[in-house]
Amino acid sequence: MLVTRGMRRTMFKVTGILLAGGQSSRMGTDKALLSVNGETVIERIVRLMSPSASNIIISANDDEKYAFLGKDVVHDRYPGQGPLSGLHAGLHAVATPWSIVTACDMPFVTEEVFRFLARKAEEAVAVMGDDKSGLQAIVPVSGGRIQPLLAAYHRSVLPSLETCLSSGRLRLTGWLEQLKVCYVSEEELIQELGPGADKAFYNMNEPSDYKRAMTGLS
Repeated sequence: MLVTRGMRRTMFKVTGILLAGGQSSRMGTDKALLSVNGETVIERIVRLMSPSASNIIISANDDEKYAFLGKDVVHDRYPGQGPLSGLHAGLHAVATPWSIVTACDMPFVTEEVFRFLARKAEEAVAVMGDDKSGLQAIVPVSGGRIQPLLAAYHRSVLPSLETCLSSGRLRLTGWLEQLKVCYVSEEELIQELGPGADKAFYNMNEPSDYKRAMTGLS
């Protein structure tokens, strides 16, 4: 049966996971609540992720801080162990096989990026079905670096996350080496999202990064 784009959006569902459990120690204040162009970063991400995700989960450790978003907040099961712990908590709470994931400190992420990742996940399902040996992650490459915190993951990655967290192996790149990953090339990103695609992957760690974001990276 031919599936139109409109039908695809209703039939195929992904969950959105927003990683907001970091300490923001280098920034000195919660990065997710910084304002860029009159909107907090986390509000902007939720707004832009919503068209692609059937549900959005905030992976954090403070319910009250993010209650204004009206989304479920899940807590780390391995506190203090970085983004792998946040991803682990989020994936434990999802009801869909695939999730699109983003960090909370990306002020220029776009609706098109989320839609692209969701479509790549759907294409993986169309090719492989529910095969447990199939693709587990879709990770873009931008600026010559892999971008595991703006990516899509299948919930079959949970056992490997458990192993890494329980043994203290917390490097994202080391974890990805254990998975079946589709790396999306910079060329494909530009083809799909336009020549400014790399801006979506800009993240803020320090006050100087925030100052650059406030100027639009000019």
